[in-house]
Amino acid sequence: MATKAEINTVYAAGLVQGIALVTFPAASTILTSPSQYGLSNTQYGFLFLPQVVTAITTSVLGGSLAARFGTKRVFLAGLVADLTSMALLIISVFFTSSQPVAYGLLLAATACLGAGFGLTVPVINTLTAAFHPGRADASVLVLNALLGLGTTLAPVFVAIFVGLGFWWGLPVLSSVLLLALIAVSAGLPLRAGTPGAAPGRRTARIPALFWVFAAFAVLYGFCETMNGNWSQLDMTSGLHASATQASLALTAFWGMATVGRLLFARTGRWFPPQRTYHTLPFLLAIMFVVIALLPTGTRHWASWLSRWRGWAAPRC
Repeated sequence: MATKAEINTVYAAGLVQGIALVTFPAASTILTSPSQYGLSNTQYGFLFLPQVVTAITTSVLGGSLAARFGTKRVFLAGLVADLTSMALLIISVFFTSSQPVAYGLLLAATACLGAGFGLTVPVINTLTAAFHPGRADASVLVLNALLGLGTTLAPVFVAIFVGLGFWWGLPVLSSVLLLALIAVSAGLPLRAGTPGAAPGRRTARIPALFWVFAAFAVLYGFCETMNGNWSQLDMTSGLHASATQASLALTAFWGMATVGRLLFARTGRWFPPQRTYHTLPFLLAIMFVVIALLPTGTRHWASWLSRWRGWAAPRC
């Protein structure tokens, strides 16, 4: 039986991992600001390539690593990778006058963040399910809700720290939380059984329909990245929104992503997953078209709003 300290530590790890994960997108306006890092849109986009590569690699290798070294060591390695990422981001602040050095540090930081995510998230999902054998689904849902809460809090923290005059307060805060997690986790067992293949059984063949579902998952990844990584830059450059408004928009995005997880998990009895997958992709596509048709600039917004009000006004 898991102790309360183990359960709370794993849940806290989900929350902190969510904060760390969105640190770079939340600071997108800082990274592209000419007075800070001065990254171009291309440089900013390539910033997440190491993160994707290391996240996929460590996620694929995570099962074999846990079987060989144990879940606790993999968990701690993930937290250390996250901490290294935040430390590199903090160090890069001192090299903004030399963009090549700063950009190299940022690339290394996102690579470490991807490794931390790929190692930590599968392990905490496994631990949570093992700690609650009678209600594994509900416990994993709570964990993912906390992860989503962390992604929602990151833009809020950035806006607060920017207002206080030091945006790098977010990676400092994440570092403090990660250090506390590592210190607490080091003294806990954090064990979970690692399932292995049954002897004498052949590996099950992956059905063809799986690859169709996987393709849609990859496409959704593109959609989520467009919103999560680029919404702030689109709002500040295209809609001339303030940094606070852009942070609020990113907070709303991750907040609704978390609400959606909880909502569809609770309404599965009345709105089955099959119907969800058949309808929501089309709704998402429609919303992208609506966003593309929206005007840009304050004057255009006022003109568009006045025309909409005129069209929507009741006719006598």
